[in-house]
Amino acid sequence: MPSPQTTLALLLGAAIGAAGIIQGLNWKSAAATGDPTQLQNQLRIAAEENEMLKRENESLRSLAQGGGDLSVPPELISRVEKELGLHFRSTPAIQRTTTEELRDRIAAEIESRFGPQGLQDRQESYSLIGLLRPGDDLLAQLTAVTSLGTLAWFDDATGEGWMLDKTDLKNIPDQAALCRLLARILLHQHFPPPGEYSGDDAARAREALHQGSASGVQARFMAEMARTIGFMPMKQNLEVEQLLAALSPFIQGLTNFPNLEGKGYADSLHIKGDEALHAALRQPPLTTRAVLLPGEPNNQPAALTLPSPPEEPFLTESVGLLGLRLWLEALGDAGAASEIAMAWKNDRYLLFPDGESSSAVLWEIELDSATAADQLQAVAVNLAAALAGQQEDGALGKITRSPENRYLLVTRPSPTRIRFLNTAMAATAEQLSK
Repeated sequence: MPSPQTTLALLLGAAIGAAGIIQGLNWKSAAATGDPTQLQNQLRIAAEENEMLKRENESLRSLAQGGGDLSVPPELISRVEKELGLHFRSTPAIQRTTTEELRDRIAAEIESRFGPQGLQDRQESYSLIGLLRPGDDLLAQLTAVTSLGTLAWFDDATGEGWMLDKTDLKNIPDQAALCRLLARILLHQHFPPPGEYSGDDAARAREALHQGSASGVQARFMAEMARTIGFMPMKQNLEVEQLLAALSPFIQGLTNFPNLEGKGYADSLHIKGDEALHAALRQPPLTTRAVLLPGEPNNQPAALTLPSPPEEPFLTESVGLLGLRLWLEALGDAGAASEIAMAWKNDRYLLFPDGESSSAVLWEIELDSATAADQLQAVAVNLAAALAGQQEDGALGKITRSPENRYLLVTRPSPTRIRFLNTAMAATAEQLSK
């Protein structure tokens, strides 16, 4: 079977040869009649056909070469290096791709990030905790919000950069997107991800620092274009805004965290200078709390001792301060949710088998004071009751049965701890309530 490059050459040769024959016959006919108008029309048609062939050539080349490399302007490379106080260790390679291929790559990267069954386990855990709504699809929503309206994407697993084949570097927004992508590649070359997965909360914190730093580079480029040539950015993409509004608050929060709180955190380091930024990149934040409260020590939370479930857990993870805040925001008071969540010290959830074909989740949350735990308790019991479909307020230690025959319970194992349970069997809730 011929290689893609050989196939490309054959197709191009056939197309160009056929076009040449047709054009020759047309011109011969026009010359024979001596009609200048007909000759002008033939020249116009030939120009249009040449342009069409040029586009087909580009499409075939992209198809045969996987999109091909994007030619990166040297001045943008120099700009990004100066912005971050670093130099590329190897020439940044950026591939062109189609919208469909980019979406598939994003989905594959999300799935591979969590390992076999990991994404499905998180989907189930988040649903049982109440971070996802009934019918929410974690992979589909994360893929959609990452790919829709995206010109450039960075694959943190491989260090590769991708830009859509419609990218036109004559456009300032496209240049700005390329600056952000180059920044991600540069940071990855100097500060690659740890060899062993550090957990969801730590991974989100590191992503916030890297993406926030890259977003800062992009924003400063746009600001300079506004000052020097008066460029004004276009209005926000309405399609993207509508998608975000339709997503669960949890997915919205995860999506916005790197570009809002992460950028604010990275900008504060940028102002302090390269040394401060590089020090943070060498020792990235270990929790989302460290991003939201950068003045505090960047310590790994002490391990939580949890009760043993009836069977070995499928998954043990943390949602972090960010996840706790997003869970509490379901009640609609963002200010109160943030105030309670800021008292987060640690959390851990277990997803484990419960019954013949069901699962249960136990979520333990450690706060920094009994007063904060009192506040969380007051909200958590009502959230648990709402998840169970109950109209009346919940109560501590009361097992509530949902219409789907789930059993929800909130307990207080210690003055500073809150425990949330969502089980398939009442006996499991009773066993783990103490």
